[in-house]
Parts: sequence; structure tokens; C-alpha cells
Amino acid sequence: MPALPLPEPLSGAEFGSFAHLTITERMPRIARETLAENEFTPEAARNLEQLLEELPSAPIRYLRDADAPDARDWRGYVSPHLGKGWLEVPWFFAETYFYRRILEATGYYLPGPHQGFDPFLDQKVRALEAAEPSVNHIAAQLENTLDSGEAGEEAIRPALIELAVLDVWGNQADLSMWSADEDHPNHQDYQAKRTHLLVDDSESFADHLLRLSRKPIRVDFILDNYGPELAHDLALTDYLLREGHVERVLLHAKPHPYLVSDATIADVYRMLEWLATRTEGSARALGSRLRGHLESARLQLMEDFFWTSPLSFWEMPDRVRALLAASDLVISKGDVNYRRLAGDLKWPSTTPFADVAGYFPAPLLALRVLKAELALGLSADQVSRLDREDPEWRVNGRWGVIQFLA
Repeated sequence: MPALPLPEPLSGAEFGSFAHLTITERMPRIARETLAENEFTPEAARNLEQLLEELPSAPIRYLRDADAPDARDWRGYVSPHLGKGWLEVPWFFAETYFYRRILEATGYYLPGPHQGFDPFLDQKVRALEAAEPSVNHIAAQLENTLDSGEAGEEAIRPALIELAVLDVWGNQADLSMWSADEDHPNHQDYQAKRTHLLVDDSESFADHLLRLSRKPIRVDFILDNYGPELAHDLALTDYLLREGHVERVLLHAKPHPYLVSDATIADVYRMLEWLATRTEGSARALGSRLRGHLESARLQLMEDFFWTSPLSFWEMPDRVRALLAASDLVISKGDVNYRRLAGDLKWPSTTPFADVAGYFPAPLLALRVLKAELALGLSADQVSRLDREDPEWRVNGRWGVIQFLA
């Protein structure tokens, strides 16, 4: 548990909050887009329309796909909130429940035409195609770093720092925030990416890995979004395995479609297939190296239903805790994973990150772009300046953090 008393959870009950906006506007928009972009059976379409009608005031109910592999867990998650309206329950529960209800509505876990079908695939594919220049850029930058001929800590340390900074901003590509056809905030040059980090522990992260360089190192990566963000994650992964003295990387993906663009194991393989067909040689080379890492088992893909649950990270089951505790570094990627680290609670933004996330069972690197009303580890002067100069700084995707706990 965090070292401090727990505040109240973020909730849609607060009118004008981003949580309220999400439940009343963003979630209905996502459901409508999902309905419009797929050719569902009449039954699946009716189920989605029914879900739309429930938002935001209908009572929370149990799931009805009782044979799904996560059905028993979800019965326990829903029980404390049964009969409450969507705006009355914690925001993170409402979001996670909403995406699970989309899978229920479309029959993801039922025999039939939509079994195992990703209802967000069309958006994922379009977003990746639109981001091809960004993917080519990170692949070329990585190849230049690998081909520079420089060796030793003097070369590895700045490369680790640069790739971590670039990887943060891959998190701006989030289809639950901006649709595949919609522009999202983007900092083009490296200096702008650095100056828009509210906390930057990238040097401490690099020093930590270099201190471990005389033993076999295992890094675990808790993935977030598919598309350009996953490409940045994989570029950092490739560098760790090639130059960072890392023996093994475990990528933890979602077991089913979630939050529109969150990456599943199928998405990772889809990304590798996409890289293999690029005209840009550095992108193809990145895909080829990653396939080699998979074939040698130095790169491993894992999934667990905990990653799509409404639980905070301090509630992780023993199987997940034991797995992560054996890691030399866990990289928590993205806004949602950060929210789970902090329980999605109303912490003051000046609360030290270590006082909240210090319970984590392994050394932790959090890479996140702010897209929710939650921040940790900032100074009072920072908060005052941001509130004055950019009132939407907590949710507009223009600011990020790199926070490290050894």
C-alpha cells in the first residue's frame, strides 16, 4: 500500500471534471464510432445501442457472458458498485467496465461471428498508417545510434536517456483521447520534448541499468498503446537487448482489446508484420531484429487479465507480484498504468511519487504523458505556474513525466 492515507477516488460525479467529460461525452463517442466502423450482426449492434442508452445514468449490472475467462473476476469487481449510476462509481472502474461491456455487447467471448474480433482494429490500423513518418524516424534514429561505432558507458548512457525521452512522447498517440483521423498535440524536436517533462529522472534510470551491467539483467515492460507508441517501446526494447546489457525483456500486453488502442499480443505481431513491409530500410531492420529477439526467447510476450481489471497496482494478485518482483527494472508505460500506480485517487500534485508508488515490488520507471487529473512529484511552484499558463495541463497531453524509483 502507499505510505500515506488514501484520498478519495477520481469520479465522474464532479461536474466539469475530465472524469465527468469522459463518462458523459468521450465514452458515448467511442461507442458510436465503434458501431459505425464495424459491420456487426443486428444483435451486436442492438447491444451497443443499449450500452449507449445506459450512459451515464443507468445502474451498473453484472456482465452476461458468464463463460468468459474473466467473468468470475468481473463479478467480484462489479459487486460493490451494483445498481449505482456510472457517475457514482470511481472513474477508473467506470472506464474499465465500459470497455469490457463493449466486448460483451459484440460477443468477443461467445461462439459466433465476432468471437475474438477486435472492434477497434480499424482505428488502430489507420492510426499506424498515419504515423509511418514517426515510426520511420525512431527506427532511423535507433539505427544511427547502433551504427555509430561508439561503445562503453559514455555511449550507452546518453542513448538510454534519449530513447526514454522519445518513448514518453509516443504516449501522445492514444485513440481513446484522439481518433485516428484527429490531430493530437505533438512536440516535434527533442529539446521541446525535454522541456515539456515536468519530472525527468532519465539519468537515474540510465545509471541504474549501467550499475547492473555485470549481471544478467531482466527488464519488464507494461505496454500501453498500439501504433506509434508501441513502435517507440519496441525501439527502446531493441536497444536494451542489443547495447544495454539486458539479457531478457518481457512485454506485458493486454489479453483482449481495451481502451481502444491498448496493445495485445496479436497487436505486437501485427506491428512486426507491418515493419517487415516498410520501404524504409531502418524500419524493416528494426522488425527483423525484433523477430530475432523473439526467436531466441530474449524477448517474450505475456498477458494477464489483471492488466484489464479495474484494480490498482497495489491490488495486483500474487502471481503478477511474484513475476514482477524478479525483474531488475519494470517500465510502466502510459497514462492508464500511471493512474493504476496511484490508485486513480485525488492525490495533491505535490505528493512525492515515492510516497505513493514505493510499494511497487521492483525498481520502477514510469513513462507517461498526462491525460487525466492526476499528477505526483511536482513542486508547488510548478503547479502554480501550470495552473496559470496552461489551465488544462493535467489532461491535454502536452506534458509528460519520467519518474524512477530504485
